[in-house]
Amino acid sequence: MSEDNWTTPGLKAAVQFVWGVTLRNLAQQPGSNDIQDHIEEDESVVDTALFIGAFSFLRNSVLASKTFHQEEFYVRRFHMLVTDFIIQMPLKIKELRNRGDEAARILMVHAMEGLDAPANLRRDFEHFMLLIGDLYKKDPLKLQLALEYWCPMEPSVSPTSGGFAGTYHHRPPQRQVTLFKFVRLAGDLLPPSLYIPYIEMLTGLANGPQCAFYCFNLLKSNGKGAGNCSSVSWDHFFISINQYYSSLRQEMPGLHDTHIYRHGSSRGITSQEMEGLLVVLRLTQQIAKQDDTARITLCENQTWLPIQLLFGFLGCSIPPVLKGEILRTLSAFGKSPEIAATLWQSLEASQLLPTVQTSKASGIQIELEEVEARSEEFPMVLGFLDFIDTLTDIPVPVSLGVGFRAPGFDPYLEFLRDMVFLKFNTRAYRNPSEKWQVSAAVLEILYKMLRDYTPQSEDFIEQQVEMQGGGMVAANKPPGYNLLVHLLNDSPMLKLILNIVLEATGLLDQYSEFPGKDSLQRTALLCLKMIECTLEKETVFLDFLREYSSSVMVTSMDKLLMGISPKTGKADHLVNVTKYVTYNSFNSELALSAVKILFWVTQSSLVQSELVRMLTANQNVYQDILHGFVECLEIEDIEEFDRILEQQEPDDEVVSGGEIRNATRQHIVRVLLFSLDQPAPNLAHLLLGYEVRKPVTATNIQEPGVLGSPKTCLHTILSLLGKGVDSRSGPTCIYEMPRFSELAYQLIYALCANKDTSSPTMRYLRATHDFFYEHLQHLPFRHTADSKEVMLSNQQSWLLKSVALEIKITAANRQRSHTQRLLRLLLEDVQTSYKDPESAVDGTYTLADQSSYLESAFGTRLPSTQTITGSQVKRKILSLLDSVDFCQESPTSLRLDYLDPATVEKVIELFEQKNEYGITMCNVQELHQYLIQELNTLQGSAAAGQRSLIQQEIQSVLKNVVARNFVRENMAAKKHSFDAWRQMTEVMLTACPFDILKPDTRQEFILELLQDLLRKVANPEARQELIAPVAGVILILMVNLRQSIVHDQSDSGITQYISMLDTSTASMSVLASQSAMLGTASSLTASPLVAVLKGLIEFIMQSSGGQQRVRAHLYGALVNFLQLPQKPKEIPSLEDKKTVLDSAELTEYEKLVKNNVSVITSYGENLMEMVCRDTCDGHDVGRMLAFSVIDCIVSFDKHQRWLSFLTSKGYLRHLIEGIVQDDQALQSMLKPTPEPLKALYVYESKMSLLARFAMTPRGAQELLHAGLLQRLSDCKFFDLRPEQDMYKPRILSEPHEDGDIESFVPSIMARYRQLLFPALKVSLAIMTSLGIQHLEAAGQGLQFVIAHRDVFNAIMRDRLVQTNLAALQELSLTTAVIYRAAAKAASHDVSLYEDQSEIEYQGHLSGIQRQMLALVLRYYCLDQWNKELKNMESSISSDGCDKKDEIMEEILAISSNITAYCRTVVSSSASSSEFCRMLFTASLTEARSQDMLSVNDFQVSSVSGGRPPSLGILVRHLRQCVFSFIPAIESYKQYIRKLQNINEIPAEELRELSSSVVTSNTDKMSTHQRQLLASKRLTQITQHKAKELALYHYIIENSIFLLWRHLEFYLIHCQPSDSTSSLFPVATMRSENPRRLQDYPLYSRDNGYQDSSIHESFTKLAGASDGVTKEDLEQLKVDAVACLNEPLFEKLMTVDECYGKKHTRCSFVPALVRRIRQLLKLHTGT
Repeated sequence: MSEDNWTTPGLKAAVQFVWGVTLRNLAQQPGSNDIQDHIEEDESVVDTALFIGAFSFLRNSVLASKTFHQEEFYVRRFHMLVTDFIIQMPLKIKELRNRGDEAARILMVHAMEGLDAPANLRRDFEHFMLLIGDLYKKDPLKLQLALEYWCPMEPSVSPTSGGFAGTYHHRPPQRQVTLFKFVRLAGDLLPPSLYIPYIEMLTGLANGPQCAFYCFNLLKSNGKGAGNCSSVSWDHFFISINQYYSSLRQEMPGLHDTHIYRHGSSRGITSQEMEGLLVVLRLTQQIAKQDDTARITLCENQTWLPIQLLFGFLGCSIPPVLKGEILRTLSAFGKSPEIAATLWQSLEASQLLPTVQTSKASGIQIELEEVEARSEEFPMVLGFLDFIDTLTDIPVPVSLGVGFRAPGFDPYLEFLRDMVFLKFNTRAYRNPSEKWQVSAAVLEILYKMLRDYTPQSEDFIEQQVEMQGGGMVAANKPPGYNLLVHLLNDSPMLKLILNIVLEATGLLDQYSEFPGKDSLQRTALLCLKMIECTLEKETVFLDFLREYSSSVMVTSMDKLLMGISPKTGKADHLVNVTKYVTYNSFNSELALSAVKILFWVTQSSLVQSELVRMLTANQNVYQDILHGFVECLEIEDIEEFDRILEQQEPDDEVVSGGEIRNATRQHIVRVLLFSLDQPAPNLAHLLLGYEVRKPVTATNIQEPGVLGSPKTCLHTILSLLGKGVDSRSGPTCIYEMPRFSELAYQLIYALCANKDTSSPTMRYLRATHDFFYEHLQHLPFRHTADSKEVMLSNQQSWLLKSVALEIKITAANRQRSHTQRLLRLLLEDVQTSYKDPESAVDGTYTLADQSSYLESAFGTRLPSTQTITGSQVKRKILSLLDSVDFCQESPTSLRLDYLDPATVEKVIELFEQKNEYGITMCNVQELHQYLIQELNTLQGSAAAGQRSLIQQEIQSVLKNVVARNFVRENMAAKKHSFDAWRQMTEVMLTACPFDILKPDTRQEFILELLQDLLRKVANPEARQELIAPVAGVILILMVNLRQSIVHDQSDSGITQYISMLDTSTASMSVLASQSAMLGTASSLTASPLVAVLKGLIEFIMQSSGGQQRVRAHLYGALVNFLQLPQKPKEIPSLEDKKTVLDSAELTEYEKLVKNNVSVITSYGENLMEMVCRDTCDGHDVGRMLAFSVIDCIVSFDKHQRWLSFLTSKGYLRHLIEGIVQDDQALQSMLKPTPEPLKALYVYESKMSLLARFAMTPRGAQELLHAGLLQRLSDCKFFDLRPEQDMYKPRILSEPHEDGDIESFVPSIMARYRQLLFPALKVSLAIMTSLGIQHLEAAGQGLQFVIAHRDVFNAIMRDRLVQTNLAALQELSLTTAVIYRAAAKAASHDVSLYEDQSEIEYQGHLSGIQRQMLALVLRYYCLDQWNKELKNMESSISSDGCDKKDEIMEEILAISSNITAYCRTVVSSSASSSEFCRMLFTASLTEARSQDMLSVNDFQVSSVSGGRPPSLGILVRHLRQCVFSFIPAIESYKQYIRKLQNINEIPAEELRELSSSVVTSNTDKMSTHQRQLLASKRLTQITQHKAKELALYHYIIENSIFLLWRHLEFYLIHCQPSDSTSSLFPVATMRSENPRRLQDYPLYSRDNGYQDSSIHESFTKLAGASDGVTKEDLEQLKVDAVACLNEPLFEKLMTVDECYGKKHTRCSFVPALVRRIRQLLKLHTGT
């Protein structure tokens, strides 16, 4: 070693010492002979190093560094250096000890002679022991290196192993034995100068639970020797302390003499003894803190009695520093709860802090004010604060101080708050760091009291307690209550806390070291936590104050923080709090607490805007704060723990700095999420870089540095999420920081969903980062062994929701390229590359490329079931569905022997609460505290013996609750994940138009989704809570599948439809196009459909007994599925009886229907029973959908199995009886303010099913036998037809008369028609199915009409010509029912009327017939109706039909029903015209009138005369129909030609046709789209025209038949009334009785039914042929020749040629025309 002098001699000494030890280590290694000369220098090198002072330098310069013990490498190397020195150089150690003993003797001599110690005296052994003590005194890394110095001395209980420490099976290592020997020998025969260093060394070596236990045993064993005990033993320690105490007690004055607190030192204790006492107390503290067994053993030793001895010592006149160490020692003893309770009572009894009022001040208050404050040092206060801090770790005894004062903690709290905390800032301190030590220590206690306080109702009720000497005093409130009252007021305490927050920012902003910086940071942190805790508890606290009408005045903390700062004169408290975010680099706890305060404060919308204004008032401050938030987000710490930090306060010994920084980052995102929902401008807008001075929507987000844009939290979050997105493994953040990633994805979704931030955010994400595509390509996220599934599921869910929004927005804005890229990624089967330069967002490819891309992506794609070369890859949308697992294991049930399971479950429910995500979780920490408190209240010997077993059961309960929380969290994550998948799927189907997502592709992936979903729910282990939402998704998918098929038919079937109407097209081309017309034929195959149907029915069977909502959704899905096969509609053609129905289409339709029937039939009666049962009970929506299911199944159930089942099991009769049972509820539907309309809708569904049954003869027969029409006759709600609409003028053009457009509830008349129409349709279907000759059906139908005759009369008596569509439909159905029941009325035998009921019945029939004939005058005038329709504005209804066309159809239907009724009455009365009943009078005057005015005059005269309608009205109506038929058929052909040549239609006409279909603007549509819409409109017009032609032809056929019968009677068989002689007496006699039914009483002027009795009206009948004179007959012949001319007959023949021959096999019209011609020729002479 060089002899040169170093600038730092100590450093040279340290190097020499290390070199010497290294040489000694080398000497022990083999092969060291070559360097033997150097090795022999080890002793001299070490001696030189020690002489220079190596130990002192290492101790003062190396170990004193703050960062030394934070580096494991340094600590371990230093440990090896020291231990190697002890082990390898034992002689040197012995030499040092001998030299230490010699130095001790020299010091003793000098001290005895009163001389100073020699300056050059070497004290190496002292320094070495002090070095060892300092090395192991701190162990923040928990390395426990000091354990190598200890060996077990004897079998004894180990604090860690729980067994015997001495039960070793092998010897300890020699190294350990040597080190332990050093520790023991160093303490033998210690001289005074080595005593303190040795105790210091033991204190350092006792750092750790096991080390402390071994040290305790060493000190204990040292006192067991024979003779005098060792000076290093427990016996010696406490005997010495007891001697000091006894000596000092003799010197003590009176108990209350305050003079003892004025002594700075004690005359009985020397300074060296004082130091010895201090180090002994520190050693005792160390052992008591570290080892529970040693602590309890010390306190329970009746010889030592340390607690009583130390409390007595406190009462003596000793220095404050010694009192401080004594209090810290007592604090160490108080770590055990059972000892702490004793310490509380001892503290109260000692009156160290006076709690009972006395005449003189005493105790620690005087010590603080008069001793420590004057000396500017506060060791005793610090010790007392440490003591109270430890004691308050357990609940303060409720009976503390009972009998002498009001029990409670109040005296101690007042001292801490008023004497210590509020005054600490005004006192002088010799050591500046001690100021912040005092503040931090007192705030620790105050914060603990506030944190552990939970407001209870009893805290707000004033209670009285009894004193020992008599009298009552107010009970103390809990300390947390008092602290909250002070903090929720502008009190000195709150002012001081806010002042500390401000002062700390000023000091920390200097970024320099100063004394007490650590304590200052701790003080500031505790102040922030006090504010944070107050904000957390204030809501409950304020609610209790209001509930109990407390007189305590408080103000919410957020308002107090908005107040003015006394120091700055500004409202900057929140700004000061926010500044702590910038200190995250060196104190992450400060940043975390500040962010938590912001989270609580920003929940007030008023604070948001003010906070933004305050933060932006100073741009420099704003930039610093923004930079601080960005720094907090940019940390690189990986999330290591799964527990939630905000639910458990960070502890320096448990929580790492990285975990705290991660918690800070997560809370920042939570603040942004919460603030985002507040009104603009808010804190989220400010920190994320949005405009706060302009509208948020005007923000244009730029990259950092562009146009001076700062780096914001949004940039940082996106950069963190984007790390690794270019790699194959995907984003790294989802695995390294999963909780933050979950919150970040949630924030992205919130920004995209927020109405203010959506547009700028999505534009920035799309254009700058390609965020959605880049992240979507990595879905589903792969679970790793160490990843948390819940977090990954939630991350994926939020991302999917954001993608759903992106698809919706881009599709709505017609940004096709973006939508197509995302759809391709989701729907294609091939593996997607992670970087696709061809699909970049710059849109560089051309339109041709785009079309070919679409064709490749959505056109000819391989089926999913086909094997792909390489590996089978599913669609991404299916892979995302597969990532959702519907199975979830449940925690095992509790098995308890000592605790009551039912009571435990109730207790668990008490601590269940919803977290921020709405998941009900049990607070395990609070539950544990409650159970432990209940355990502590158990008393008795039995409870004591079972205590350990009960504790084990408590642990089992807690583990079970943790498992429950885990299951609930997993269940919620899976529900969230499936809901996100559902949203994206539904958006894809509903937002993407068919030109982007083609129908065939849409159908394919819908079928795949349905199969996957049904396969997943079929798993018997699937949880019902998870599969319940699947039913709703299946319903949506099925609806979209049906819509896509319908669209496919309407889109691809246009050309085919045209070809079907084109009579010139060859039949082969028609057949070739048939398959494309039926969408199910080309795009859907039977196999997937059968699989879907089976899965759907099994799901329905599986849901039996479950949620009714699930089954309702499934029924809706089944209804849509059964409607997938669309039977081709019969659209009439004009050539050779052809229709569009062809065998190819029917075969395909029947094949699909057959498959459905076979699948449904395979489930037998189980399915029937369940569906039928659901029609009878359950939720109303479920009943309606069950009716619909049966309706659909019955529609193709050719063998009528379901009808047989319903009939045999009694369900059909039950349904019919239910109509009468629901009569009262249906009557309530017609009130002005009805109940919910559920009964109405159920009734409609039921009647729809019954109408379906009635469509077949067997079904109609069963309904008839079950008494359906009779039950409808018994219902009273039909008679409640509202009258107000009858007299209110109604205009044809009123579109919303039947219902209020602004209200969901229809009008009363609309509701009534919703009840009436189904009944009329069912009645009509029964009579139609059974035929007109079925007299029983007609009779019951007639009975239904007569039972509600007032209603039918009111409907037919509506005289107003101007009416609405609903009224016309009502009249159309009414006349149809009466027409079908007319056969029974005509066949009724009325020869004898002796019974009054028969007379009444005949009167009712007469009234009905009279009302029907009265309608002739209104609806046999088509020219007037056409004129009114021309003046009416054209309007398109919701189904695309023209309102005028619908009205015209209803008018023609009414006219056809009236004509059919008249024909039925005439034809049913007799087989020949001689005996037929004549309904029209022998007059053709109206037929000869040319103008409408004269016709009205004739009508009025006919009405006023009380006569039946004349034959002229019939002829005129026939002529109008004939002449209207010709232009109608020409118009029909014209529209067909337009359909055939859709491409040749002019652009203007094309625009007009397309605009009539959609309400939106069609200017931006392409020509092809307009042609599609025009084709749809032309198809509707053509169908309407076809119906119109059929009605015209039906009216013409019936009218010409009536005309022939009447002319034949009047011209051949009629006997004039003025004829005196009868040439035909038989005819006259036979015509009397048979014509009594059509005899009519006189008509009133208003054409109403007169109010005379039925018998009177019956006896005053007037027939149509009564009163016919010869003059009338002659005039009839003249008029017949004029009206029934050849042009009319030719038109009739033309009609038959154009239409009749194509639809009937026999020529009916030509035959009648021929007979009429013969009549006219024979009887008129023409």
